[in-house]
Amino acid sequence: MNTRDRSTAKVPRDRYIYRCSHVTMEGTCAVDHGPRIVDVGPLEADIYPVTNSDYAQFMAETGYAPRDPQNFLRHWRDGQMPPELSDRPVVWVAPEDAKAFAAWTGGRLPTDEEWQYIAAGPEGRRWPWGPDFDPTRCNHDGDKLTDVTAHRLGENWCGCQDLSGNAWEWTGAIRDDGMHQFCLIRGGSYFYARDVWHVAGGARPCDFHWKIQLMGQGMNRAGTVGFRCVYEAKP
Repeated sequence: MNTRDRSTAKVPRDRYIYRCSHVTMEGTCAVDHGPRIVDVGPLEADIYPVTNSDYAQFMAETGYAPRDPQNFLRHWRDGQMPPELSDRPVVWVAPEDAKAFAAWTGGRLPTDEEWQYIAAGPEGRRWPWGPDFDPTRCNHDGDKLTDVTAHRLGENWCGCQDLSGNAWEWTGAIRDDGMHQFCLIRGGSYFYARDVWHVAGGARPCDFHWKIQLMGQGMNRAGTVGFRCVYEAKP
């Protein structure tokens, strides 16, 4: 498989001022990162998050099986994708599972900085569609994941969709803060944990990420975290 088999949006070379915030693990305050100058692109980015049908094709063609199968695609039935989930974001995938798919496509996961630029664009939008939050443009507070094409009014500056709400998205780097290894996730999800889980729910703006401590493949999988891929483009 290669990028020609996937719908992608062009992201030209650019430079922007990266500012980002997240909430501490205790949920007590926001921590700002930046500002700093970041170069991005040229890239192509998946217009939609990777879906269950995309991932089923990957597994059928490669025979992929994770080293640790705990919780892997646990929303499928006996290892088979339920047809009704075909166009919903694939979830219950660890970063390693996402990276294996991305390598198969000839791509990779975006960096945290690339994801922010792809979502916000050269204007530095607060939300993918503009300056103000609009719950009609995303799966913000529903009762389940929706198809990746369900909120077309949420399209961003370069044509990407489903960037805010529905399912969080993995970024590529595994980081180390001296105590834990972690990844950063982006975009928010439909699900509100309501003080049950330390990651809050709901759609999140373009300049927000959440720090996820890595605890082994099985524990790193969740029903609210998926991904999309990016691809190197010629200048």
